[in-house]
Amino acid sequence: MESITVRRVILASSNHVMGGYKDDPTHGPSSIHPTSDPRAGTVPLNPQQIAASGDAKAYAAAKLAGERLAMTLANLHGDTTTFVVLRIGWCQPGDNLPSTLSAAGSPPEFLLDGGGEGVAAAAPELSEDDEKDEFWFKGMWLSNRDFLSYFNAAIHLDVPTKEPAAQGDAREGSSIVHRNVRRGFVLVNAMSKNSGAKWNLDDTEKWLGVVSKDDSMA
Repeated sequence: MESITVRRVILASSNHVMGGYKDDPTHGPSSIHPTSDPRAGTVPLNPQQIAASGDAKAYAAAKLAGERLAMTLANLHGDTTTFVVLRIGWCQPGDNLPSTLSAAGSPPEFLLDGGGEGVAAAAPELSEDDEKDEFWFKGMWLSNRDFLSYFNAAIHLDVPTKEPAAQGDAREGSSIVHRNVRRGFVLVNAMSKNSGAKWNLDDTEKWLGVVSKDDSMA
């Protein structure tokens, strides 16, 4: 049987791996690094939203397991197959515009029953909790343009094939086990550069060489 070597694996992970930081007041803008301790699941403040969409804890746990599997395989095969993990932010179907972002996760035309054919119903008025949730989701928006730029860079990224020095990887609130750059392995956040967001993109810019061009708050 012929053996075929895969040069690069790109894993589409998820913001939900870190969703537990959503309502943590001790973490402000740019505080969630790829080295931060995982907090799986994103729990909406509105109970009706939880009933409608859940808390994503099982989904997040599966994504985290995928990240750890990629890290393990990279340690075993990093000299021939390297892994890039992108913790993807919030993307909507279609045009993916900031104006249609909401805690519901999709533009109104994908969610609401209209008053007639081709007519969308008005979006419900937001409560204070809804507004807090919506700010979180807008903070992790990933534009279509940035999405393509990140994935293109991940294909061509020069991933280290030897274990890099650990200096500077560990930060307050994280441990060395969450180091995001290892032999054959790089993990970064993949959101647009949204003003006031908790997501830190320093390593994204450093490793992918891409600076986000979009901001949901602009």
